[in-house]
Amino acid sequence: MIKANNNDAITYTRVSSDEQRQKGYSIDYQQKETQEYCKIKNFNIIRRFSESYTAKKPGRPAFNEMLKFAKKKGIKNLVFLKSDRASRNPVDSAQLSYMAEYEGFNIHLIQDNLILSPKSKPQDFLIFEINNCFSNLYPRNLSKEVSSKMLEKAEQGYYPSKAMCGYKTLYINKRAYLKIDPEKAPFIKEIFERYATGQYSYKLLAAEMRLKNFMVSKCVKCSKNNIEDILNNPIYMGDFIWKGKRYKGKHDPIVSPELYYQCQRIIKQRSTGTIKTRKFLYTGMIRCAKCGCQFVGEIKKNKYIYYHCTGNRGGDCSKKYLKQEYIDDVVVDFLKSLTIPDKHMPEIKSCIKYQINEERAFNKEQYEAAKIKYDKLKTRADSLFNIYLDGDIDKSTYQEKKREIDYELEYLASVMHNANLKDNKVIETSERLLELFKTAYIEYLSGDFELKKYLLNLLCSNFLYDGEKLTIIIKEAFRPLVDIASFVNGGEKDAKLELLCKNFISKLTSESVLYIDFLLDEYKNLKAA
Repeated sequence: MIKANNNDAITYTRVSSDEQRQKGYSIDYQQKETQEYCKIKNFNIIRRFSESYTAKKPGRPAFNEMLKFAKKKGIKNLVFLKSDRASRNPVDSAQLSYMAEYEGFNIHLIQDNLILSPKSKPQDFLIFEINNCFSNLYPRNLSKEVSSKMLEKAEQGYYPSKAMCGYKTLYINKRAYLKIDPEKAPFIKEIFERYATGQYSYKLLAAEMRLKNFMVSKCVKCSKNNIEDILNNPIYMGDFIWKGKRYKGKHDPIVSPELYYQCQRIIKQRSTGTIKTRKFLYTGMIRCAKCGCQFVGEIKKNKYIYYHCTGNRGGDCSKKYLKQEYIDDVVVDFLKSLTIPDKHMPEIKSCIKYQINEERAFNKEQYEAAKIKYDKLKTRADSLFNIYLDGDIDKSTYQEKKREIDYELEYLASVMHNANLKDNKVIETSERLLELFKTAYIEYLSGDFELKKYLLNLLCSNFLYDGEKLTIIIKEAFRPLVDIASFVNGGEKDAKLELLCKNFISKLTSESVLYIDFLLDEYKNLKAA
């Protein structure tokens, strides 16, 4: 092992997130200055350490690696641009002081015109510590100042942090306000409305929202945890919580307090195990075609079940009563129409497999083209980040360009995933669906209350009643197979099976396959229980 020379040196450069826009602190500038200094001092630079990391607290990876390397190799000269590039916290500054005073290291602080070493005067160490105290004061004072302003804003009724999903931040006279996001707010409202029916779990609701392409952010798909967070956040009814205290907000609510607290009651009942099974089979499923309100059930003469529109949104609906026997007949006829006879099953399965084979070549080309674009964009994203670290573009420009790249990367990843998925999962999922359609009618007739309820929620998005006729709206994921069932049962005489199967395959995206498999697994578990 070669012994370190007295002229050997290590340089360390650093930027942090709040300083990357300042050219005077850029990595390139620091490296240039430290290199010039070492040239003047006739130092031989053994290694350069550099990182983008805050020095407000200890734990910087490259800084710790530098100290370890210096001690292991016995390199005594550590070169920094100035004291706040070396440290902004008392732990790291004390470590550097100790190394200089007791371990024989020379700490070079170029712009402070200061060298700490065993020969340094006490006042040199004092100057270093004072400089570090001032460096440490800035982030502490800034944090305190920001916290005070945010608390003041909260007490005035304005949410002081980043806008939640469903809202956007609107700036007026340099002040931030919450504004309803017209794109995401309808999804938020639908989440509350669906959960309030008592028919949805977090997991099932998340699966349905993903199928509707609801994104919590541009890069985050809706999950079970997202649903839970949304339903438990009072910001959507006009309040918000900040630092453990609840405030009445001045922003526009997305849902009414009544709807919010109805969801809270269901959450509480489920968490304590006190929720009871609804005795009306179609509660939460039927909506008025004229005013959009839900139908609720009630018992007449202690034995007859009727449903009627609540009319709580106004409108001019007639509020006619629906007899449960009439609804039963419509549902049974609907499920019967879905039944695919055994004699048609081989032909349908063969047609589906043929369509998949036809698409395989296209999917492969689609995947490879998307992969090339994806790899190029990843390289561009890395280059953009390096340009930003070098201080050549400001933070807002970087974030804007990064958002564009992230959005395109997510789209390309989805294309590649779907291309692979159709080869691996679609046959299995289609066969499970065909089996469901084959047995749904019989299982509904023989099933208990819970099985019937789940089967209807599995297949149908809702029922619409216009005062005369009840229409069943099947979920989007199942509509292509409804067309196939109608064709083999003589309802779609002008259609062709090949085209219907092709349409079915084209609708099976990654999200719909995951969603359908989830629903079928839940249904299978319910039947087993």
